Amino acid sequence: MNSILECSQIAKKFGRSEAIRNATTAFEEGAVHGLLGANGAGKTTLLHILSGLIYPSQGQVLYDGQQVHDNPAVTPNICLVKSDERSWADYKVKDLIKYCSLLLPYWDEKFAVELLRKFRLPGNKKYKHLSRGMQSMVGIVKGLASRAPLTLFDEPTLGLDADMRETFYELMISDCGERQRTMILSTHQIDESANLFQYITLLEQGVVTSHMDKDAFVEQAHYLQGDTSLLLALASDPRVLHEESLAGTTVLVWYGELENQVDLERRGIKIGPVPLQKLFVYLTRKGNLNSEEKYYGNFS
Repeated sequence: MNSILECSQIAKKFGRSEAIRNATTAFEEGAVHGLLGANGAGKTTLLHILSGLIYPSQGQVLYDGQQVHDNPAVTPNICLVKSDERSWADYKVKDLIKYCSLLLPYWDEKFAVELLRKFRLPGNKKYKHLSRGMQSMVGIVKGLASRAPLTLFDEPTLGLDADMRETFYELMISDCGERQRTMILSTHQIDESANLFQYITLLEQGVVTSHMDKDAFVEQAHYLQGDTSLLLALASDPRVLHEESLAGTTVLVWYGELENQVDLERRGIKIGPVPLQKLFVYLTRKGNLNSEEKYYGNFS
């Protein structure tokens, strides 16, 4: 699959603080990408740079081979939906939608009206008087109705109930598939949005540490559960992300090639998949999980 967006050696400093460090990756065209990272990892800053809204301190961003920043031929193709649209505070919803229709060249007015009705958004109410969930829905209307070939969502489901989140996911998948749009979604709702993603980009302390097909990303991870004496020899392997033991039973979280899987299973070691949410936690915390996140028991 061809890449539509590429960033090379991106860095961004705010004073003495370095939010992004040498970030290099490429985003495949016509796919939904999950941008994952802990709080403070730099996801929002990276999305702002990718959209051309802020400049990197170094490096470059290319959209379809062309420079993103200061390029009026490119920026109309990109729509960023922020998690917090502070500049919208004193404007009514209907005025914001009108503003979007003037600013976004691919704007679909009919679809926007349909979304406003679906989300039951009050046109005459000011943005700052909306609930957190309704504010998120206004952003979703902007992103989906923009029909922009590249659309970036920064935590778009904040404050939404489960039903509205599911509605957004369905609309997103449908629109991406029908129009070959490329979407990058930053979210902490990893479990429920995992099925959306075709690719995963992992950001840790401002560095892109992984970018790959979602299935390949998850398939590298395994829970190994069994007798402590059998697993003790593996515990020091650098591919072990996490270890915990209880009453003679040990659970290892293994990330990487598992060469001796058949032999381990013959020796009574249970091997099971690691859900994306858990894998994300183990990769970012490097084993420093709270007791409430520990896993014991059989695999289903």
